[in-house]
Amino acid sequence: MKKHLPALLCCCLLAGCAQTRIVDRINIIQSIGVDVEGETYKISASYPTYIKTSQKPSLSPISAESNVIYGGFTALTAKSSQPVEIGQMRTLVISDEFAGKAISELAGIINRETIKSSNATLVLTKQSASSIIAATLKKPSFFLSELIEQNMVHGNTPITNYHSFVDQYYGEGQDVYLPVIGTDRGSLRLDGVGVFKGDELKLWLTNEEGLYLKLLADKALTGEYDFKVGPKGMYSFRILHGKRKITIAHNGNVTIALRLFLEFRELPNGMDVRNRRDLHEAQRQIEAEFAAAIKAMLVRFQKNGVDPAGFGERCRQQDRRYGEQAFYEKTYPNLNFDVKPKITILHAGVGH
Repeated sequence: MKKHLPALLCCCLLAGCAQTRIVDRINIIQSIGVDVEGETYKISASYPTYIKTSQKPSLSPISAESNVIYGGFTALTAKSSQPVEIGQMRTLVISDEFAGKAISELAGIINRETIKSSNATLVLTKQSASSIIAATLKKPSFFLSELIEQNMVHGNTPITNYHSFVDQYYGEGQDVYLPVIGTDRGSLRLDGVGVFKGDELKLWLTNEEGLYLKLLADKALTGEYDFKVGPKGMYSFRILHGKRKITIAHNGNVTIALRLFLEFRELPNGMDVRNRRDLHEAQRQIEAEFAAAIKAMLVRFQKNGVDPAGFGERCRQQDRRYGEQAFYEKTYPNLNFDVKPKITILHAGVGH
């Protein structure tokens, strides 16, 4: 009995430190949108409401305003009938106006862990953040976070979260990029990427460019792509997986080798990839499309002085004498990119 006594005492101490939270007696904030109107920050949030007669929770809205960012989060409690908890928040939506004014302050708040949860994502919108939150109220409880996750895992949206945002903002060698969300005929959709240079929102990337950035920066190389060939021909395919190798030589030549494995959904009329000649032609056209498009995007990054792909970080790892300011003023504008995609077609779809 004496042997087990220390263990029992430890269990009692641990149990005494726990703070009980009953789900139906608190409001667990699931999504938050932040807008700026003049000198006022507007916070819009949603939380699940549990009804005894229903097995599925519904989303309820709550909003508040403040002259300081975190004051808005605090003000949510004043408008709630129950204590507000934001530790399990899944999604933070910020408007482009807010991002252009207070991205540094937001980074500081997140870095101090005052609104951080381990699985939270941060997304940008060209619309008001409150309209995005409002669009989720008629959807299932976890629709917004699951929409974002699905597009990051299977679609063209680069994977980002609170941790990557803080790392990019405060670290050296990579600029911040955030997924963009909006509405299309009343439906929510992920649509491109916003790229920052310091506190400035510098570039908007299209959905296709979001895929190119994902192929350069993410661990998982997945996505979907369509492009036209000739007046009526169309390729449509999914990238199932892939590999990437980026080499930066001392003379400034950057070689980007991409090995991508595809599944076709649509092919130009008259093309049959069971025919070796057609197969090779399809591979050649797709490789040429990716090589030209990715290089064009990288040149655009150079002209605008942004580096969301993290070439500065790669150089920092290779060169002990690396200096961020010198790299972006002298080295980065003179990098020469050689993109070398290698396509492997695993599936050709029904009828091909």
